[in-house]
Amino acid sequence: MIYEPEPPSAPRDISSRVVNAALLDARTFRDVRDDPTATPQVYMLVGAAAIASAIGSIDDPGTAIANGVLVVTGWLVYAHVAWFLRSFIFDSIRAEADRDEMLRVVGIAYGPALLRALGIIPFVGGVIWAIATIWLLVAVAVGLKSTLAFENYWPAVGIIVVGIILNLVLSLIVRAFI
Repeated sequence: MIYEPEPPSAPRDISSRVVNAALLDARTFRDVRDDPTATPQVYMLVGAAAIASAIGSIDDPGTAIANGVLVVTGWLVYAHVAWFLRSFIFDSIRAEADRDEMLRVVGIAYGPALLRALGIIPFVGGVIWAIATIWLLVAVAVGLKSTLAFENYWPAVGIIVVGIILNLVLSLIVRAFI
């Protein structure tokens, strides 16, 4: 008889979830997807990421406001694009995910965006901002792949590309008004 213990459950406090998601731990994304009590944690994280993005570009108040708004709208866009494409395009996959679950999965991937606050550092701030953005997109891809049971990353990358296009359009609209 072979003893095969259950793997330990993922920690459920916000800091552990943010760090584990940033470290691309698939188990954390699945845990957040399945835990409705994580919703307030995700809202808090996305709000903090919006504030961090605003702080990172505070030298131009209009840009700071736009960046804060675009973090929240970007999160909503990615989550809804993921839900829509999963529901109507990739319907043959076996993983189910409703809108709230996609909001949680995409939202917990926003942990690296907290580093955008360091965008105010002269000379290296732009590099930090770019690294945080790429890291966030990679975390979103890992979260989508692990929670939607894609066989590879191409559907997740497709979702991200559609999200980027929609975010660019939203960015142009927001910046036109600010």
